[in-house]
Amino acid sequence: MTLSCFKPEKPSLSMRIVVIDKSKCVPKKCASECLKFCPVARGGQTIITIGEKASIQEDLCIGCGICVHKCPFGAISVVNLPEETGAMTHRYGHNGFSLFGLPSPSGSVGLLGPNGTGKSTLARIFAGQLVPNFGADTPEGARKKVLEVYAGTELGTHFKDLYDGKLRVAFKPQEVTVIPKLFTGTVRDMLAKVDERGKADEVAHDLGISHILSRSLKDLSGGELQKVAIAAALLRKADLVIIDEPGSFLDVYERIRVADIIHKYAPRVFVIEHDLIMLDYLAETVNVLYGRPGVFGVVSLRKNTRVGINEFLDGFLKAENMRVRDSPLKFLSKPSSETGSRSIVSFPDFTVDLGDFVLHSPAGDLKQSEVVGILGRNALGKTTLVKVLAGQLKPTTGQFDGATANLKVSYKPQYVEPSGAPVAVLFKSIPVDPAINLNRDIYTPLSLSHLLTRSASALSGGELQRVAIGLCLAQEADLYLLDEPSAYLDSEQRVNTAKLIRRLTQAREKVALVVEHDLMLMDYLSDRIMVFTGQPGKEGHASSPLPSSKAMNLFLKEVDITLRRDPESRRPRINKQDSNKDKELRAKNQFYEA
Repeated sequence: MTLSCFKPEKPSLSMRIVVIDKSKCVPKKCASECLKFCPVARGGQTIITIGEKASIQEDLCIGCGICVHKCPFGAISVVNLPEETGAMTHRYGHNGFSLFGLPSPSGSVGLLGPNGTGKSTLARIFAGQLVPNFGADTPEGARKKVLEVYAGTELGTHFKDLYDGKLRVAFKPQEVTVIPKLFTGTVRDMLAKVDERGKADEVAHDLGISHILSRSLKDLSGGELQKVAIAAALLRKADLVIIDEPGSFLDVYERIRVADIIHKYAPRVFVIEHDLIMLDYLAETVNVLYGRPGVFGVVSLRKNTRVGINEFLDGFLKAENMRVRDSPLKFLSKPSSETGSRSIVSFPDFTVDLGDFVLHSPAGDLKQSEVVGILGRNALGKTTLVKVLAGQLKPTTGQFDGATANLKVSYKPQYVEPSGAPVAVLFKSIPVDPAINLNRDIYTPLSLSHLLTRSASALSGGELQRVAIGLCLAQEADLYLLDEPSAYLDSEQRVNTAKLIRRLTQAREKVALVVEHDLMLMDYLSDRIMVFTGQPGKEGHASSPLPSSKAMNLFLKEVDITLRRDPESRRPRINKQDSNKDKELRAKNQFYEA
């Protein structure tokens, strides 16, 4: 029996859950408002107990939401679940996050959805690192219970073989930067420990890391660590390979290379990836996760990858009859020529000589109401050009001074340094554009409201990235520079950020320059694109801003992939090498379908 998503029959229990974020709940610093104002507690029933953390009895909760609004730290969520969720698959203790449903473990499966809705939990369950407890208040459920619930199903077979040791799973975790803390020695030492297939040199060659085999793990960059972690997973003799965010730290070229290598060595794979073009290329089917991040997540039915991503972008899951976003992301046909809008800034030919690296840039101009993308491999000078435009770096030749009094520049750097100040204080310290409303135009679309009282130094990578984007876009400026805004953001946040950048740029009639490795976002955002070529780490050559269709064709020809348009959503999709569509486009020397 093959199942697309298994949901045990729902028992006749309350469809309401109460979740308390333990990291935010600090009873010592509040007056226990949740207890004081709860109408059930005031009526004499013991519904809320206050210890080191607050605890709420869900079966007594009437769903009034008073505690949610009274909690000074925003630690409480009360949710009335839709009937379609079914029964709980796993819960992280009393008043903890709840997961509903499981995907099918067959084929190449993609998991798509916001952070905090259960993707990593699913990965741990299928790897055997976490045993589903079906909502019990114990840390983990018994394996016997799992086998009883899924008896006679494909999931039952998977878990029986997994628990009996007959099914082997390799797991590439999300956090690759912790590898040097877990392993000492060189890359070769680490791969030798996990090489069960005797193919360490072959996999290293395919992934382009042969030249770093003798280097210490502690000396590797994020992209190098990512490829080493992927190599380690692929070298295991595994029946299922689970790969969590393989695209992080990698440029477009490396993402496609990694996807091809995963296809070559892992015929059965679970992949979590927020770059939707890469996910589309890797997975045969997808399960969309929806819910409320940090509170609950629901696994959708199994969907064909094209259909699942289209429904995600549209914001409506048809089979589930569930709207997961207020408005869709629409891809429009790109103009074939440059617009006649007035220039916001023009710059001459210039070079930047950093000693071991030289950037060459031709003259260019950036126009009113347009978003100009910057596309190219890592270490070709994209960030260098942005720093010149921001006035942070002086060119060796050429006289462009972008940060003059006549040109206001707002800059979001590639690497965001956290401040110790509360987020609200950071926004008070900048010259906010009087034409925007912070709550409507910045806080709401970037989901920043609940972060305002928190110290920026205590934020996660994704939270800090959203704050940095908000600070950049909130300022009054002529030119907005955003270097890799999608880094650390999940797929939902990327969609929201892309829509926000485009909307504010057009509404204010300013210009935005965006460095980005996510090809789908680049396609959606950019009116024109600057393409970088050259020799990584030694010499980079920027093009002038080109019409997006011409620029994408130039870039994709160098990367050696072709992109077609999805007939329904118009989003770009990678063609399989030597497929009919790939051959058709190459025959016309057209690598990008505009």
